[in-house]
Amino acid sequence: MKGRIIFISGSTDGIGKQAALELAKQGAYIIIHGRNKDKTIDTVNFTKSESKNEKIDFVLANMSSFQQIRSMSEVLHKRYDKIDVLVNNAGAQIHGLNCSENGYELTFAVNHLAYFLTTSLLLDLVAKSEYKRIVIVSSGMHFRVDKMDFDTLQGKTDYDLYKNYAHSKLANVMFGYKLSRLLKNSGITVNCLHPGLINTNLNPQRAQHIVDRALPVKKGIISTMRLVTSSELEGVTGSEEVFSVEGVSLLFKELKSEYLRLVRVISSSSPKIV
Repeated sequence: MKGRIIFISGSTDGIGKQAALELAKQGAYIIIHGRNKDKTIDTVNFTKSESKNEKIDFVLANMSSFQQIRSMSEVLHKRYDKIDVLVNNAGAQIHGLNCSENGYELTFAVNHLAYFLTTSLLLDLVAKSEYKRIVIVSSGMHFRVDKMDFDTLQGKTDYDLYKNYAHSKLANVMFGYKLSRLLKNSGITVNCLHPGLINTNLNPQRAQHIVDRALPVKKGIISTMRLVTSSELEGVTGSEEVFSVEGVSLLFKELKSEYLRLVRVISSSSPKIV
């Protein structure tokens, strides 16, 4: 991975931070993303120190804000001619119903709309790379959803942390499959992963019995590292084998029309993917 330019959203903590460190140890050029400047700079310094790699950059953006994501994209386009790997990793489990500045339910805004917009805006930089990988961190919790409920995504139903989170993660998987098909002749690969139940700060209010079952973050990056680095996955895109859960392909077919509705909902706020 030496010299590969890798952007990881949400990389000041948890899986993103650990993956950034491990990839930096392999000689990659890492772009750390965070929303708090002090914490982000601390992460950059920590990563440089622990990896002995000085090629660590950072950008700032609140991933619930379309404007800040666009501003981040402008900064990246000024600094870089390409991005070899785009890792959509930022995520949150929100306690209580809240809306983003753009009017979307906050869990959906951070966990999915940010992925959609970030990918759309940075796709041209990924296309200029020879490596061309897009990685989407989803969750096996999407299997809690039997049918995509757009009222839930818009915060129009009684708010439930895990229900809303599961919907946002299902949207990730559907987006990954659709994007892989749109880009099938471009050389860009798009794959999604379930990291497992990992001990991170995703939800500081987790019940203790859940915390007790959670794996350490060093194990939580296994799927991410595989999708970013594995030579076995060269050219593999949208594959069920790559997704860490089974049955997603069938689920996508059942919900394809609803996914297209999802695309239309936010297309007015996002540039076209192709």
